[in-house]
Amino acid sequence: MKHRIALAATLVALFVPAAFVRAQTVSGQDLSSTRPADGLIDAMGQPERWFTEETARAFVTMATCEGRDGQAASALSVKVGAEKLYGLAMRRVTPSHAWNEADGLCFWVKGDGSENWGNLHIQAADYRKAWVASFPLNDSQWHEVRVAWGDFVPTTAFWRELGDADGARPGDVDLVGFGKEWNFNLVHKSPEIAFGVQNLGLARGVKARRPRVAVSKLPPLESVVRKLKAGEPVTILALGDSITWGTSAGGNQNAYPAVLVALLKEHYHNDRITLVSRAIGGSTTAKGREWLMRDVQGLEADLITAMFGYNERPGAGADPAAATTQYTANLVRYVEEVAGILKAPPACVLLAPTPGRQANWEALDAYAQGVRDLGKQYANLTIADANAFMKQMGQEAYGKMMADEAHPNPEGQKVLAGVVFRAIIAEPRR
Repeated sequence: MKHRIALAATLVALFVPAAFVRAQTVSGQDLSSTRPADGLIDAMGQPERWFTEETARAFVTMATCEGRDGQAASALSVKVGAEKLYGLAMRRVTPSHAWNEADGLCFWVKGDGSENWGNLHIQAADYRKAWVASFPLNDSQWHEVRVAWGDFVPTTAFWRELGDADGARPGDVDLVGFGKEWNFNLVHKSPEIAFGVQNLGLARGVKARRPRVAVSKLPPLESVVRKLKAGEPVTILALGDSITWGTSAGGNQNAYPAVLVALLKEHYHNDRITLVSRAIGGSTTAKGREWLMRDVQGLEADLITAMFGYNERPGAGADPAAATTQYTANLVRYVEEVAGILKAPPACVLLAPTPGRQANWEALDAYAQGVRDLGKQYANLTIADANAFMKQMGQEAYGKMMADEAHPNPEGQKVLAGVVFRAIIAEPRR
């Protein structure tokens, strides 16, 4: 997104991961020679085995700290400064078949007692084949964290799940890192995080904590409309990027989900409609999946709305058809994971992503068609075709509703809300 925070995230994303490929040695030591022994990858008491990207050294701090057994200098302390979305303490590992035989990774953590989260990053060969998991830092006592391979998600929609036939297997991993991986929160802050970590190893018997409900099994919108008409409580969970967050329109209170709720309250004479927004500027389907546990776990929702695409639009030279296949697959998986972690499966409205202004007028067309095709494939999904509605206005009229290249102004947000509103009230009753 073209606001300062998301632009910074994009620039960091372009430069930080490349260092993962370059960094082979630290202090002259060949880190690729270190091997796991008896499931233990690293006891974490030797910070010289760990490195950080050169440009991150000013805000990523590594040192030894007291371990969980009370022994001095037996664990690694990691601290990453505020307003830095990326920053990892990393080390190389030798690819090993033993990783394929394990079910995940385990390590001991002593958090900073905050509500913030840290990240565990793994990659195979280069930064384009990378996966990330997240863990909370609220427990300031030493405790074990066990992460199944299925809890790692690709860092972009354009790479495969770990272990997929077309992707990489755990035994291909050659780098691990602790710290921040696009660590951005709901109030558009990247907080300082600090934690101790010890005894990184391979784990057996750990199971993934990302249950999924197949899109085909989600309840149709009719179930929500019945509750709206009956005056019953309804909670709407809005998922998306800075367009959904309300960047350049005054924030959440002026964004389309808030306007939508006001329209629904008036239409159905129902004041018991609650909005929960989990939109974050700069987000993508992959980043939504990364922060699933932090942002969605424990919520209840009757209906979810989701619009992504601008931050993961096909780049120059990309195959739009291939990119759309990957985008829609990741969108579906994210919706299924959200449904799986909510207390009950919700109905779902997908928005065909709005076009950008001027240079990006056609950039989201393939993705919009991909979302329309999902509506044809799954009869229980409702599609709000924001893309088509905006396109029929023409570029000049559409431009008047835009605050910048990507973001609607308050009037544009109202128009976007109207598209979703009409999709809901016009949904055929089954």
